[in-house]
Amino acid sequence: MSVQNSLMIEGDIAEVGMFKGGSAYLICKVKGDKGLHLFDTYEGLPETEEIDNRYFKGEFAASLEEVKHTLRDCQNVYFYKGLFPATATPVKNTKFSFVHLDVDIYKSTLECLKFFYPRMNRGGIIISHDYFFADGVRQAFHEFFTDKPEPIIPISGNQCLIVKI
Repeated sequence: MSVQNSLMIEGDIAEVGMFKGGSAYLICKVKGDKGLHLFDTYEGLPETEEIDNRYFKGEFAASLEEVKHTLRDCQNVYFYKGLFPATATPVKNTKFSFVHLDVDIYKSTLECLKFFYPRMNRGGIIISHDYFFADGVRQAFHEFFTDKPEPIIPISGNQCLIVKI
């Protein structure tokens, strides 16, 4: 499953947690005219909890300028600096076809799922990085999807995905 699989689904694309913008660049190469909304603190990870024992505050920091430089040739890209979901107000009425999460920690993952899940169009895809590696990410997914019909599908590369039913 990839961005290409979601192109036939109506809605924009989002990524939360971009580091230097490498995956956002790959998304740009296949997204067509869809809008790409990019959320990051651009200051590294926020406060972590005990379950996030692999990570620490400030890890994975990259500047907004660095990411913009990486994506300088991309169109319909929108940047939101700060802690998600506080920065999501501009897209609160937007529907999505594809969301990539790479936020590494429990609270951020749970907040992203709470925000994006109700805004996903049927057939839309949420992919998360670090599902097998980060206990907090895995716990947030299992906690959130306990009462939802979508199965959590493990995929190669340390990721998981759900397809909105």
